[in-house]
Amino acid sequence: MKKVIMFSASWCPPCQRTKPVFVALRQEVKDIQLEIVDIDEAKNLAEQFDVRAVPTFVLLNDDKEVTRKSGGMTAEQLKAFINQ
Repeated sequence: MKKVIMFSASWCPPCQRTKPVFVALRQEVKDIQLEIVDIDEAKNLAEQFDVRAVPTFVLLNDDKEVTRKSGGMTAEQLKAFINQ
């Protein structure tokens, strides 16, 4: 199963701009799990994924990392990332 984790932080302006777009995609994308993780609340998970910048998006397939991208994205960029 595919899954995308968005690592973000409450103090990060690009995260706050991208988060509503990511949440809205949950309504469109039914076959891929979309999860948001706050790096300040889940430090161990952020460390496990070696998150160095926020926002960072990690695409997993069967719990194995396929790819990642850091930085804010538009709805179109997010859709392209999620559907790769």
